[in-house]
Amino acid sequence: MDEVGKDPRDRTPPARASSDGFEEFVQRHYKPLAKALALMTLDKQLAADAAQDAFLRLQLRWSNGERLEDPVAWLYRVAINRCHDYHRQLGRATRLFDRILARVGTDDTHHSWAPEVEFSSLIQQLPRQQRVAAVLFYQGDLSTAEIARVMRISEGAVKSHLYRARETLRPMVQAD
Repeated sequence: MDEVGKDPRDRTPPARASSDGFEEFVQRHYKPLAKALALMTLDKQLAADAAQDAFLRLQLRWSNGERLEDPVAWLYRVAINRCHDYHRQLGRATRLFDRILARVGTDDTHHSWAPEVEFSSLIQQLPRQQRVAAVLFYQGDLSTAEIARVMRISEGAVKSHLYRARETLRPMVQAD
């Protein structure tokens, strides 16, 4: 197969599992995945960690010659799940920390990370499912069918989330 004429947006892995093919796949999909995760979580470091973890898990499958039906959807799903796992762990740690602070009587204020990008500040106001769908569509450049597979919902539900996100954001964007 001639690699020269290959579409750079191709979302399928090469026919043969090789380290070269995997490296090309990573180069093609790492930045969009990390950016999408950062916009979803509003945490650049978490996004980078989750993306790296997802690629590591994919590489293990890849090196074993395992074929995934849709490696991009699998990759996004694993990365998003990793972010959810982290937030659950963070929630448990925060509750533990709050209980400890309550016992010692220290009044500590919580600081949250503030996104630098205007788009981030707009989408953070959306409900989680709408935010995930919007980020995957507008930043991750995934189709509604791919988003449906990533989120494990119907394509109609994805379209509904995107419509609602646009309707919520329209007045904010037009006000500028």
